Amino acid sequence: MFVYRIALLFKITMSTTFDPIFKAHQRHVHLDFHTSPFIPDVGVDFDADAFAATMQAAHVNNVNVFGKCHHGQCYYPTETGVSHPAIGDRDLLGEQIEALHKVGIRAPIYTTIVWEEDVAQKHPEWRQMTKEGRFASWVGKGPDGQPGHLGMWAFNNFLDPDYQDYFEAHVREICARYGDAVDGFWFDILFFAPNGGWSDASRKFREKHGLLEDTPENQFIFEGLAQEAFAKKFTKIVHGLQPKATIVYNAANDGNMHPSVGPRPRNQYQTHCEIESLPSGFWGYQHYPRMARAQARWGKPWLGMTGRFQKMWGDFGGIKPQPALEFECFRAQAMGGATCVGDQLPPRGVLDVAAYELIGSVYKQWEAAEPFYEGAKMLAPEVGIFSASYADRDGGKSEEGAVQMCEETHYDCALLDSFDSVKDCKSLLLPDSTVVDKKLAKKLKSYHAKGGKLIISNKAGFDAEGNWALDFLPLSFAGEVEKYPTFWRAKKSFDSDMSRSDRVFYGQGMNVKKGKGLKVLVDRVLPYFKRTDVTFSSHFQTPPVAQADKHPAVIAGEGFVYFADPIFSEYRQTGNIAARDVWKRVVADLIGPPDFGAGLPTTVTVYPMRKGKDLRLTLLHYIPIRKAMDIDVIEERSTFAGEIIQLSKAVEGIKLFGSDQSLTKISESEFALPNTKGRLLLEVADFFESI
Repeated sequence: MFVYRIALLFKITMSTTFDPIFKAHQRHVHLDFHTSPFIPDVGVDFDADAFAATMQAAHVNNVNVFGKCHHGQCYYPTETGVSHPAIGDRDLLGEQIEALHKVGIRAPIYTTIVWEEDVAQKHPEWRQMTKEGRFASWVGKGPDGQPGHLGMWAFNNFLDPDYQDYFEAHVREICARYGDAVDGFWFDILFFAPNGGWSDASRKFREKHGLLEDTPENQFIFEGLAQEAFAKKFTKIVHGLQPKATIVYNAANDGNMHPSVGPRPRNQYQTHCEIESLPSGFWGYQHYPRMARAQARWGKPWLGMTGRFQKMWGDFGGIKPQPALEFECFRAQAMGGATCVGDQLPPRGVLDVAAYELIGSVYKQWEAAEPFYEGAKMLAPEVGIFSASYADRDGGKSEEGAVQMCEETHYDCALLDSFDSVKDCKSLLLPDSTVVDKKLAKKLKSYHAKGGKLIISNKAGFDAEGNWALDFLPLSFAGEVEKYPTFWRAKKSFDSDMSRSDRVFYGQGMNVKKGKGLKVLVDRVLPYFKRTDVTFSSHFQTPPVAQADKHPAVIAGEGFVYFADPIFSEYRQTGNIAARDVWKRVVADLIGPPDFGAGLPTTVTVYPMRKGKDLRLTLLHYIPIRKAMDIDVIEERSTFAGEIIQLSKAVEGIKLFGSDQSLTKISESEFALPNTKGRLLLEVADFFESI
């Protein structure tokens, strides 16, 4: 049986050593160079000085350059692998490193772990395998999430000891060749295919850890332990050769409530965190906030990675609008992170002029704002959101919905797991499917007993076996509602406007019982019947009956509110405004209005930080629009004109960073925002009483 490990695993290491590197190098480019061996003229137009000058002119100070790509081609003379046939003995990697170093730009070296085509063809015995004995692969979809994608990468098994020897020789060769010029390693693709993990090497690893039974939880634990074992081994190797090298492993970094595996234990073996999240790819604009609001508080330097592409990695000729790249970069800076823009060097070796005009226009603004953020720290979150993910359930949609609601209503939030402290949170949120073990239940009970406020929805609050784990709350259940979509009927005493009409809720909720001392805020009204091929009415859901059901939709007790329905995944999926507005009312009743930004439009995002006794506020106003069938687009900056910023207390004034201009004072705690578009950087002196 798998034994849970203790929290000592998460002791932060290496962070203080590498903090100065990140503070001095905030503006990254990830320069993809996955180049087919069938392309004959690789590097023929590459000019090292022009290459470095272009990066420097674009205000870039860190470039991830390619040692080996997914095609398995090395871009330096190698004895452990295969050099790209078009470059022969040319050291294209070395030329890039030398040129970048001459102008003061860091150049960590990219190499790939799992997706490596050349070795996959030469050594099929090193491939990831399905349980049925077939080569593992993406199931019917490409890396862009679309079906029918041609040219799928093969999955090599990073647990295979012979493959590890091959990879170790490659890493040692790079360190021997470039010595102190190795700024770091960017290790890409450290994960298993969804149906992988059943080769002989994987089975041995499973057996060692008692994970041979084919269950979702075992697959989750297996992959996490395998990633951690690989990262531990290769971080030791790299730092044994180059102690100052930065190291990152690119794998899924989604938080989860499982107590022992996932990104948190793997994080101890990398120098920093990177959040790969291209909004125009399959991630969308809500993925990054969820990830950043977790990893920004993990105690290590971190960055958000987007791309200059119109769509996805490898999108040659695809250039996104400048406002989109501003938003994607500025929101990382606003939370204390660095940023990275993904690009791909064309085969002949000349950077895309338009791409670097775009990157430079954004990085010039980023660089100008660096003094504003220098030394600033994040505040304790007003709302702590516990992860809705677990070994056998993907709570990403619920987490994204919860973060989205907080950002739209301007409550500063953080995504937590069971190892995070909660003592400074004004409220804690358990969205839709948060699994609660005994340790977390004890923490929540203590928090609630001290006056902390809890908001729980749907199946959150149950343990992994489906038993209610929060026995200090007087709630009981009668299974799930059978007839749905259902309807919400707000009590007039709770919300007089919403009480005038019933609002639909599409998803299946829980039947919560009305208990002693509990107050119903919103009744549930059932439909006449559940829609089937025999029983149906009109085009969509069945209309509601007259009388409210005995099981309510929203119920409140001392210091807590429970939503019977999965409101956060529903909001993320359908944009059900009623769900968000009821939640907003509940939060305001529990903890009051947000500290910064109450009353601003939902499209304005507010990021508070503190610098000594001063408050630093970043306001971003960029609106993604679904003007295309596949992606959201930001083509314009939106204005702050006519809006008012509200603070939680009276202040003397608010200054605009980089100017002598102050905001017009409306009241002791309210100020008119200027006719500016996109981003505002605001300084409030002596907002905090002590440092």
